[in-house]
Amino acid sequence: MPEKTFHKAQTIREKAPGVPSIVEAVQFHGVRCTKNDALVKEVSELYRSKTLDELVHNSHLAARHLQEVGLMDNAVALIDTSPDSKEGYVVNFLVREPKSFTAGVKAGVSTNGDADMSFNAGKQSVGGRGESIRSSYTYTVRGDHCFNLSAMKPFLGWQKYSNVSAAFFRSLAHMPWNQSDLDENAAILGYSGQLFDKKVLHEVKLNAIWRTLRAGRDAAFSVREHAGHTLKFSLENAIAVDTRDRPILASRGILARYAQEYAGVFGDASFVKNTVDLQAAAPLPFGFILAASLQAKHLKGLGDREVHILDRCYLGGQQDVRGFGLNTIGVKADASCLGGGATVAGVVHLYRPLVPPDMLFAHAFLASGSYASVHARNVVQQLQDSQRVSAGVGLAFVFKSIFRLELNYTFPLKYVMGDSLIPGFHIGAGVNFL
Repeated sequence: MPEKTFHKAQTIREKAPGVPSIVEAVQFHGVRCTKNDALVKEVSELYRSKTLDELVHNSHLAARHLQEVGLMDNAVALIDTSPDSKEGYVVNFLVREPKSFTAGVKAGVSTNGDADMSFNAGKQSVGGRGESIRSSYTYTVRGDHCFNLSAMKPFLGWQKYSNVSAAFFRSLAHMPWNQSDLDENAAILGYSGQLFDKKVLHEVKLNAIWRTLRAGRDAAFSVREHAGHTLKFSLENAIAVDTRDRPILASRGILARYAQEYAGVFGDASFVKNTVDLQAAAPLPFGFILAASLQAKHLKGLGDREVHILDRCYLGGQQDVRGFGLNTIGVKADASCLGGGATVAGVVHLYRPLVPPDMLFAHAFLASGSYASVHARNVVQQLQDSQRVSAGVGLAFVFKSIFRLELNYTFPLKYVMGDSLIPGFHIGAGVNFL
């Protein structure tokens, strides 16, 4: 048997663009439950590769996409020459399918900074075509409960990133900013896809939410008049352009997102809410990262209905204007925050990677936010007059682009009498941070 000759990967890569290729076969090793038609849709483009360089690139894309749509937990593409043809190649995918069932328990920190415990279970690729079902139950030390059941079905195909989903949840939560409790029962249908040659992300959601607001004994009358049962049907539509290198604490790139929520055809809620999110990040010398975020919201009631207190815009907390109580920046009545009809918040960050460099960062920030009331006659003037400013330093921890944890020492710089100030050390956890 003749001895094989091995070459450095760089040598092969330099010659690959000029080497013609014919894909004679694509083989999968490790498949048990995944359907054949799903695999064919995912790798059919490989047969159109004209050069070895193109084949290597497409094979890598196919392996990554198999994991991202939920068909596989792990996939590696190996390319071998064909014994029957000089220009022929065989692509072998070594794959590991998702577990038949997963379950777990974890303790963490909620977006409000409260300790919580969650139980979750789910199954990936239920029917062998990437479908998933997940359920979770979360309980916080303050007595909040949330049960969630969701299902998702991806649309398979070469580099397709679109899916439909359905979610059902029941939530019981205390809202200290307006001294009340909220029960929610919701059904949400969603679609996520891409437009304009996959350059624009597109999301659509149809929400049906039955809400029960229970005002506490210390709640202001302006909160009590909104107490009781309400039914909200709304349609959300969002488009975004995202060039960031990762979704949480990016080191370069921009995000521009516009979302609109319309409620009013059915139910008690009747409004139009517009939201604009802008984010940008760029590397600086000596390993520093400069990042900035801006979010603007505007809410307008439709017809003669008063905009419900649950649908208004709020600011304050560890995820936007740090140093102020959660959702406490807004129109006040006694000790209750009634929200507003418009908000603007911006944060400038300076990061320095520590060890490990992709997970732990030193962090300094300057945050600002302002609001206008629901019935404001001059929105711009109210936004200028109601500005709050805070600054701080601390640590930011990112875990596999799944969630972000911050430990900051914050100090409010600009505020007014009656604001809920929380200077000092605080913990913030979640996904969506300004």
